[in-house]
Amino acid sequence: MSVASEPKRKRMPLNADGDFYVEAETCLRCLAPENQAPELMGFEEPNGCFFRRQPETSSEVEHAINAVHYSCVQALRYAGDDPSIIERLRSCGCEHLCDAALP
Repeated sequence: MSVASEPKRKRMPLNADGDFYVEAETCLRCLAPENQAPELMGFEEPNGCFFRRQPETSSEVEHAINAVHYSCVQALRYAGDDPSIIERLRSCGCEHLCDAALP
C-alpha cells in the first residue's frame, strides 16, 4: 500500500489519463522530455509539454522515467504506486517527483 507524500497536484489538461503527467504551469519548453520519450510526449504552444499517451511496454516505461529524470524544471511526475517504477525513479534521484512513496 502506498502513502501519499504530497497533496494532489494540478495536471496539465492535455495529459493523457494515467500515472505519468506534467504538472500544470511548470513547463519551460526545453524539449528535453520530448527528446527522451518522443513516442509518449506531446508539445503545444503556449502550454508546453504533456504526456499524450501513457507507456505500455517496458521500453516505454524506461523512456517515461528518462523524461521525468531529464526534465529541466522537474515538471514531470509519477502518480502511480508501482514499486519497481518508484525504485527506478529513486535510483536516478527523482523520488521527490513521485506522488506516492513506498513505506
